[in-house]
Amino acid sequence: MIIRNSTPEDIPAIVALLQLSLGESLKKKSSESWNYKHVDNPFGVSQVLLAFEGDILVGVRAFMKWQWQLGDEVWNAYRAVDTATHPDYQGKGIFKKLTLQALDEIKKEGETFVFNTPNNNSRPGYLKMGWQIIDAIELAVVPTILYAIPYFFLKVKLENAISTAQLNQLCNTYNRDLSEKKVIFTPKSSAYLKWRYEENPLQDYVIFSSNDWYTVFYIKRHGLFNELRVVETIGSNQKQHLKKIKKAILGYAIQKKCWVITTANKDLFSRKIYGKFGPKLTIKTLVKDHYFINTAFDVKNWHYSLGDLELF
Repeated sequence: MIIRNSTPEDIPAIVALLQLSLGESLKKKSSESWNYKHVDNPFGVSQVLLAFEGDILVGVRAFMKWQWQLGDEVWNAYRAVDTATHPDYQGKGIFKKLTLQALDEIKKEGETFVFNTPNNNSRPGYLKMGWQIIDAIELAVVPTILYAIPYFFLKVKLENAISTAQLNQLCNTYNRDLSEKKVIFTPKSSAYLKWRYEENPLQDYVIFSSNDWYTVFYIKRHGLFNELRVVETIGSNQKQHLKKIKKAILGYAIQKKCWVITTANKDLFSRKIYGKFGPKLTIKTLVKDHYFINTAFDVKNWHYSLGDLELF
């Protein structure tokens, strides 16, 4: 078996293997979506390893670049995402070989860590390779019936009037405030938000914004109900601005018959159920900075949006 780094010429074969191994889902596998995630990412090009048996591509393992910040220090991290093994070669340890070699590769870049939110089926494999569970992600679950009467007849008009300069100013304030709080957060910029939400071919996001705030959400359809998932809220924490964000979200949710709203922003809604309802955040530390490690292993030291952690 030969393991090597991927090249742009490998992308069609990678997509074909993902389709063969995983099948199609709501998130379509294509060269466009692969390039979006692993080439056009503003944090940098992904670390992607491939395994071959002769001329046959039998395994792919991708670590997507990301950034987290603690205080004034920005950490170049990776999130463990796309992986696939050819059906005829499963059970031969290809996933483990690719993952461990990828870790060796990214160690060369210096202090870093890998994070993800694996499901119950894949988590044991990661734990055997040295990943550690931090905790389950805390979420606010908001039944919209608690707010239905005043918002039932509210007609929400989509607004996305913020300029790039204004959005960068909001992001700078957001980054500065969280830096001063000494929490771990993904630094935001207009370039990041444009890539993550506005240009994302894998999910249709709805964006509301004004000069003072920027929020992103989408409808997640379940068998018996629709959920409005709020993945990003950036802006002033002043009460009048939070009130406007809440009004926009609730009005849209009720208008679209979403009976539940979920968000990682615990300050947005007063009437909610809040707890560790999300998947488990896990990390593989490749750092010697004990202050960072001690901070990272308490989920309360993380300030995350759902957009920072959810799969896409």
